[in-house]
Amino acid sequence: MYNGGEGKNQISDFIKHSNPKIKKKFEFILRLIADENNQLKEPYVKHFSIEKYKRLYELRLKAAGTMVRIIYYETDKNIILLHAFVKKDKRDTEQALEYALKLIEKLDRESQSPFDYLEEVTVNW
Repeated sequence: MYNGGEGKNQISDFIKHSNPKIKKKFEFILRLIADENNQLKEPYVKHFSIEKYKRLYELRLKAAGTMVRIIYYETDKNIILLHAFVKKDKRDTEQALEYALKLIEKLDRESQSPFDYLEEVTVNW
């Protein structure tokens, strides 16, 4: 999970402050991801086909009347969660994708120490 290198983790904070049903659904999807035998596909995961965003995926959660999206990408058989948001409008996804690309660029620039910006996911919220 991307943490910004400053000890702040947007995704952890987002999930911690979410409805308990969203937390439970997030844990369910993380377990699906952890099981390498699962082929992640819709409705839980969407791969973006537009060339600019081809590296990015979207975890899709719907619970408690809320659509939550988490943008991520895969690298070296690892999944890096980049940005979580509540989807209210199509533009929300576009903005999140642009933000995620900036985070990936930062990780690429800091390639000497990318793990300074990452932390392992735990599901004990």
